[in-house]
Amino acid sequence: MIKVLIVDDEPKLREGLRTLIPWDEKGYQVVDTAANGHEALEKYHLYKPELIIADIRMPGMDGLELIRELRSQGADSHVIILSGYADFEYAKRAITYHIDGYLLKPVDEEELISYLDQLRDTLAKEHQFSQWQEAEPTRNREAILKELLQPEAGKGDVAQMHGYAESLGIPEGPCEVVLLKLKRINTISEDRFSDIRQTLEQMIERKNLGMVFNYSSYIGILLIRPLQEVERELYQELTQIIHREHLEFSAAAGGAVSGAQEAYRSLSAASEALKMSFFCSKDTFIRDISVEACVDTGEDSQEILDYAEAENRLLLVLETGNPSKLEPLVANICHRMALDGMDELKLKENLIRMVGSILARLESSHSDLRPFLTEHAAPVGAFYQSGHIRDLMEETVSFLQQVSEQINLGSKGNDIQKMIELIHRRFHENLKLEILSDLFNYNSAYLGKMFKNTTGEYFNTYLDKVRIERAKEYLEQGMKVYEVAEKIGYMNPDYFNMKFRKYVGESPTSYRKGK
Repeated sequence: MIKVLIVDDEPKLREGLRTLIPWDEKGYQVVDTAANGHEALEKYHLYKPELIIADIRMPGMDGLELIRELRSQGADSHVIILSGYADFEYAKRAITYHIDGYLLKPVDEEELISYLDQLRDTLAKEHQFSQWQEAEPTRNREAILKELLQPEAGKGDVAQMHGYAESLGIPEGPCEVVLLKLKRINTISEDRFSDIRQTLEQMIERKNLGMVFNYSSYIGILLIRPLQEVERELYQELTQIIHREHLEFSAAAGGAVSGAQEAYRSLSAASEALKMSFFCSKDTFIRDISVEACVDTGEDSQEILDYAEAENRLLLVLETGNPSKLEPLVANICHRMALDGMDELKLKENLIRMVGSILARLESSHSDLRPFLTEHAAPVGAFYQSGHIRDLMEETVSFLQQVSEQINLGSKGNDIQKMIELIHRRFHENLKLEILSDLFNYNSAYLGKMFKNTTGEYFNTYLDKVRIERAKEYLEQGMKVYEVAEKIGYMNPDYFNMKFRKYVGESPTSYRKGK
């Protein structure tokens, strides 16, 4: 039976979960309940449950704090989080602590049972995988290696550590740990994982590079010489083996250490570096764990001052239909989010939010876009599943490119005509000739001259007149002056007053009274 611990500060909910769910039928046993995080920690060490169901909000130690503490202690229990509707966004942070799901209160019995059914299958596979590991002929050697790689190894008996290294045939001298993270490992069977590891092991032994071992959900390699001596060749070999299985991977190196007795330091560094795999280059070993070192903003990328400006620029790119500007702008936005300290989940959430805002704005001004968006919704699932920032950017660009093509479908106007349409559609936004000239790939002075030759007006004058004509309509509807100013794109009412007098000959207030 799979042992379950229920943690919630509400007695009725604890007992309700204990009695409402047919635990025995599903192969589970509720071993105990806890009223808070501190009590749950004690009972975890007592029962070692495979599943913990915990409330997100509890006094003393909440659900996130409980999970964080369990993970820091090396606990690999599966976790389902319970949250109220108001805590839903907060609960999503728990994803970073490797939870299996979260449910809204009041708990839907069928939804929880569905989670339990899926989890039972997952646990069965994990059990089979553990049995496979134990049955490996090399298990004794790997067990010794893992002793050598424990954090406590540096505090242990030096002679004993030396003996471990000697028994494994590890020569004296520099060594280094490399960790491999297979993307979407949950989609492959234990047999397939076994085959991949075995192929890697054969390659490492054939080239006399060291030993292969399992570390959490990663594959580790203890190199018996510094990586820099074999880096290019080793990465090519790893790529061939793993790509042959139609899988992607990230690889991190922990840096060379003086000998096998210090290998635990290299393992720790590689493990930390691997946490940055979403941001770092896909085609090399990850070494530096800082986002600044991982993220390449590019020499030619535009500086985005704030996210509102970035969103407006992206919207204009879609409406002008210039595909060459789309990819660098999306890359710039993603890189800026990373450099602002957003982790993988936060970055994805903010990018999805920005794309959603742009689609809403486009739909309000392009009614013919609605059927397309109904049929081709933003691929939120693909965004969340992107294993690397570059994959996320490609997914985003691909989708937005389709949107842009739909907007500009059948458009036959020249660039000046597109500018005129854009002014009439976006007059209330911060339109600048310099921005549009960049989007249309013109020198701003030349584009301004083309615009005047076509319309008879300078760009800013034309924009002002369009705004003032729309302001008249709003004033005639009885809107207040400051409301009109904001609605047509003038944040300063006095500046609006001056512009209105210039083009109409009287103040906005007088004009409204006359109507």
